[in-house]
Amino acid sequence: MVKRLSFNRVLLLTLTLGIILMPRVFAVSVKAFNEDKFILGKSFFEKPWVAFPASTTARDGLGPLFNQNACINCHLKGERSNKFVVKLDNPNTVYGTQINTKSTGNVPVEARVEIDYQTHISSYKNGDKVILKKPVVRLSNLGYGRVNSTLSMRISPSLHGLGLLGSVSNKPVKRFNLSAHEPSILTQVANAAHNDMGLSNPLYLQENCTSKQTKCNNAPKGKTLDLPQQRLEAITYFVKSLDKVSAVKPIKLFTKVGCSYCHTPSYDLEKRTIYPYSDLLPHNLGEGSFRTAPLWNSKKAPNFWHDGRANSVEEAILWHGGEAQSAKEAFVNLSKKDRVKFIKFIEGM
Repeated sequence: MVKRLSFNRVLLLTLTLGIILMPRVFAVSVKAFNEDKFILGKSFFEKPWVAFPASTTARDGLGPLFNQNACINCHLKGERSNKFVVKLDNPNTVYGTQINTKSTGNVPVEARVEIDYQTHISSYKNGDKVILKKPVVRLSNLGYGRVNSTLSMRISPSLHGLGLLGSVSNKPVKRFNLSAHEPSILTQVANAAHNDMGLSNPLYLQENCTSKQTKCNNAPKGKTLDLPQQRLEAITYFVKSLDKVSAVKPIKLFTKVGCSYCHTPSYDLEKRTIYPYSDLLPHNLGEGSFRTAPLWNSKKAPNFWHDGRANSVEEAILWHGGEAQSAKEAFVNLSKKDRVKFIKFIEGM
């Protein structure tokens, strides 16, 4: 008798063959490594989703409103990128929490996004000046009427080291995403799948349509979750396995300026000391509350700050305010020689 393989087994064998033939571009942890789960998660992280109904039944369910059709579009090689989403600072019943710029079928997109810039000039004690640019979101072609909320951008953060940050003890449960609103990598993956790609999953049972978006609610939908538990956990496992992070020890100048109060340099894990330079806590730096951004892998970052406004380490430092005002002033008052030394230290991470 010929033994028939299940759909999941055939899918896994196909993915395994693909991973063998494909050069590995992700750095991963080998601790308790489950290759089958990693392969499955990597596949759903990389491959694009399509609208329901489709012949690709394992990957249909995109939208009806969305921003990207694949995780890798925003996190190439798991790293930080210039891709961004627009958040509603005061979520409402018409547009929800995030502006979706793409749609499936005849569902109207929520808006077209354009970015303007406001110029600011920051001065050092010796008279040197730096021009800073703050992005200002502007919406046009609104698909569902007026937006009654202020708007802000969020740049795609790096995923490397999230599993390591999850292992740090004696920190608040909520420590993930740019605002530290998520208690785990799994909940953050589920959040991104729902808001960025319109995928229903065990934590978000419906697509991201509001009650006012009739065509979105009436769009064709499958009878099962777009991203069931097994696949959600596989993507989470894949993300947790990404740990290509730098390990740079702090210099005295970093502590002298006062940056280490929030950018805690290191943590001792069970078998490894990590150097993320973050206390994993949210702080108000003058424009809302955001988690202290880890500084590891800074030399690979295309931009800095939660909305990508800073094109350099120097600009990022000069944007600090609020709880970090005293540290910024200490930096501004450094000699030019020490400023250069300080910036090169972070750029070298």
